[in-house]
Amino acid sequence: MSQKGSTVGILLGIVSILSWEFVKLYKKKDKYKQAYWGERKGRTRVEKEMKKIANIRLNTTEGFFVQPVGIISSCYRQCVGTPRQGLLVPESRSRITLTRNVSPEALEGLQDFSHVWITFQFHMNTNVLKESKAFTGGATFNAKISLPVLKGGKVGVLATRSPHRPNPIGVTLAQIRSIDKNKRIVYLNACDLVEGTPVLDIKPYVPIYDSVPNYRVPEWLLDHVYSRNEVTIHPDVPAQVEKIKGKLFHYLNEPEVFLQAIKETLEAEVRSKFQTAKQMEFTEQGNLVGVLFDETIVRYRWVDERRFEIMEVVLKYMDKTLLETQKILHDESQAYDETMVDVNVSDEEKETIAA
Repeated sequence: MSQKGSTVGILLGIVSILSWEFVKLYKKKDKYKQAYWGERKGRTRVEKEMKKIANIRLNTTEGFFVQPVGIISSCYRQCVGTPRQGLLVPESRSRITLTRNVSPEALEGLQDFSHVWITFQFHMNTNVLKESKAFTGGATFNAKISLPVLKGGKVGVLATRSPHRPNPIGVTLAQIRSIDKNKRIVYLNACDLVEGTPVLDIKPYVPIYDSVPNYRVPEWLLDHVYSRNEVTIHPDVPAQVEKIKGKLFHYLNEPEVFLQAIKETLEAEVRSKFQTAKQMEFTEQGNLVGVLFDETIVRYRWVDERRFEIMEVVLKYMDKTLLETQKILHDESQAYDETMVDVNVSDEEKETIAA
């Protein structure tokens, strides 16, 4: 009898374990199901928005269309973390690969110049639909935007270099590192463009024409243009980069230059007061802020508003939280877009959106 009771007890124990495992699997299945439908709804929403854009009929007799002559490959993989101007980060690296319909001969003579002007498209803007409607006459372009350096203050969009413009086109200055004419590649330093940026034109920098001795700029610009954050590197980080130097793309086997580029990037970091408060709160909870850089995820902590410490560098494909990190960065970038472009939103509402 006792043996029979023992057997029953064992069977009940096994059933209990199996039941618990079934419950856990069911919850996990439900979690994945929710994630799947959430992603699908998001994709459907984007497709609907793109369809609306396609249905907007522009009067092409009053404008013209341009096609990219090249594409940027950059150490900067997200808008978040990219410097406001490339010359602030001399060791940042990128390259322009010309399209196949541009002859390599078009690069002849460019090697004799030290810098180039790059005309490009702000291809990662998230307010495309809203801006497109302004061309139909049914709306107007955003007249003013909030700048991080103004801590909530607003200024006319044409008095800024914001990506949210009537036409999402930008111009930046970069240094030529080298040119591979046969491969149609221009290698650059000090470039602030994000991975995948369409290049519309390239022109050489000519100081005689492109610089002026007598210029005027507003005080708010002078107050921040030379400001830098204080950035330190944890003693363990150089060894981490040394181990992965052969896996880097733009900094292959150049760990010292790689670290210098990261340091310069964070020194030039500027975020809105909402983002700053959010990230400092995130750090105070014991978390590290992550940003994609070249083939890695760089994690750092906010010591205070203007001081950072680089804590860890790992290869992005070896990090199990990469997808989550990318989502965080994308969401933050999108929140930044929304808070920067809509001047009809109050500061309190912006703070809610950014949070």
